[in-house]
Amino acid sequence: MTSSWPLYRLIVFNLLEINLSNLMVFHCWSIEEAFPLVEMLNQNGIYSQYINLQNPENLANVHKKYLDSDLVRMGVFLDLGCDQAELVTNQSSRGRLYNQNLHWLLYDEAGNFTKLRQLFGGANLSLNADLTYVSRQDEELFMLHDVYNKGSHLGGKLNITVDQTLHCNRSHCQVKDYLSELHLRPRLQHRMDLSSVTFRLAALVSVLPINSSEEELLEFLNSDRDSHMDSISRIGNRLIMHTQEILGFKLHYIWCGTWSVQDAFGGAIGMLTNESAELSTSPFVPSWNRLHYVHPMTEQAQFRAVCMFRTPHNAGIKAAVFLEPFMPSVWFAFAGLLIFAGVLLWMIFHLERHWMQRCLDFIPSLLSSCLISFGAACIQGSYLMPRSAGGRLAFIAVMLTSFLMYNYYTSIVVSTLLGSPVRSNIRTIQQLADSSLDVGFDTVPFTKTYLVSSARPDIRSLYKQKVESKRDPNSVWLSPEEGVIRVRDQPGFVYTSEASFMYHFVEKHYLPREISDLNEIILRPESAVYGMVHLNSTYRQLLTQLQVRMLETGITSKQSRFFSKTKLDTFSNSFVIQVGMEYAAPLFISLLVAYFLALVILILEIFWARYSKKKLITVIPQNQ
Repeated sequence: MTSSWPLYRLIVFNLLEINLSNLMVFHCWSIEEAFPLVEMLNQNGIYSQYINLQNPENLANVHKKYLDSDLVRMGVFLDLGCDQAELVTNQSSRGRLYNQNLHWLLYDEAGNFTKLRQLFGGANLSLNADLTYVSRQDEELFMLHDVYNKGSHLGGKLNITVDQTLHCNRSHCQVKDYLSELHLRPRLQHRMDLSSVTFRLAALVSVLPINSSEEELLEFLNSDRDSHMDSISRIGNRLIMHTQEILGFKLHYIWCGTWSVQDAFGGAIGMLTNESAELSTSPFVPSWNRLHYVHPMTEQAQFRAVCMFRTPHNAGIKAAVFLEPFMPSVWFAFAGLLIFAGVLLWMIFHLERHWMQRCLDFIPSLLSSCLISFGAACIQGSYLMPRSAGGRLAFIAVMLTSFLMYNYYTSIVVSTLLGSPVRSNIRTIQQLADSSLDVGFDTVPFTKTYLVSSARPDIRSLYKQKVESKRDPNSVWLSPEEGVIRVRDQPGFVYTSEASFMYHFVEKHYLPREISDLNEIILRPESAVYGMVHLNSTYRQLLTQLQVRMLETGITSKQSRFFSKTKLDTFSNSFVIQVGMEYAAPLFISLLVAYFLALVILILEIFWARYSKKKLITVIPQNQ
């Protein structure tokens, strides 16, 4: 009984060192022997539960009944000297309970390392295991060992590293000697050498036949050529190569040609969710269904599925651009001012005729005076000028006002017409679905999967009207290069694919002015893609730390910029300024209408003149 006090003090000391307040004790002691431990734990605010391994009723489903807890972290003490200790270790191994959530304290009075290797040599023990093996050297001296395996199912071997010796008595515990450097750094930093482990890697290549030789597939995945092809997967592969340089693990490639089949299942993501692979070259969009199985580490690239097209030449007449510089109230005020100026000039001509010696040979009509005013508004001048100083000042005032209005108006119109290329009014997927434009889609599986399975009403409408309504639905599926070239040659044709993939062919086949003419509609909400591991992966914490480090140092952004383009480079002088018929047509139409009205009025005047002449001829003989 007395010899148990130092052990109890060691248990309390160990839990307080790592700030644990919950303990599960698997023992084969009597109640009297366990009572001092209960007191010590209660005095230090540690809640404890005791399972006597000598009672057969306590041995069924140990891992489910006692260790499957909702607590974030809990301590477990196991006396390996008990006859049924092996039952607990076996059930815990099957339940994958040797992880960072449970702090195991394994005590062996005899210090039998052979037994320890027998129990844990083939156990499901991995990199993040938190196991401390305690052997007794004498009555008050204990030696602690760190026990882990870098991946027993991946080729790792059991590792037992001596840590420190503790001197404990009834009242206190203290470290006597540090026997290694484990206390200097976090546990994971001592376990970063994964040279004995072989990770299974889901390697995604969609542009080559999946039955190609492994050398050919690896050469493509590791090369820099054709960076637009499988760019997302190659970004992830480069980051895995950097991770491999640090950790030293080996890789076993499992080749696949699809990202997924049903969101979280099938393809590369399916290998992660069913744990047939530890890593994937391709990052993924973290959907709700996927987050039940995988853990996103860091953002690696942006995924933008867009509908791209050039503005149709028959985009409609844009007559409003000639009226937009002024509000209707300004137009009416200016028209009223010109009418007033015309009346004022007509009155001035009358006054000059009757009151001044220097005057015109004739008096212009009111219509001619208004025409002079309108000519001034158009900066056309006039061949009729008032002779008086006051009249000329009035004409100068009309010309000055018209000059200011004319310059402001023309500057707005010119900047609108020539400042940038014309953009289409189609801005949403629903507008695209309802339009008469032809639409083509990329042949990659995720595009078709999204169109078919999406619950969005506008996507369903797009698929129904642009795919199912076609006489040959297969005609809408085009390769990226073919689709991009068709967009260039056929303004108004819409092609849908991943943006960075299309941008490569746009820069290859388009002139700068054609790039500036492109319109984009987002097919699905723009989202980032993340490198992922299984939610219960024992390497999750270590891999996430390395991914974050690469993100902070710029390695991730460097690879992302090389393989994935996020925008097209254009400049303000990279396009030829061309005003299309949608803007010129209103001018030509108004000119034709004006000519037509002038011709009608001229014909009416001719008929009126002939009618007046005939009437005059008939009146003269009657007077004679």
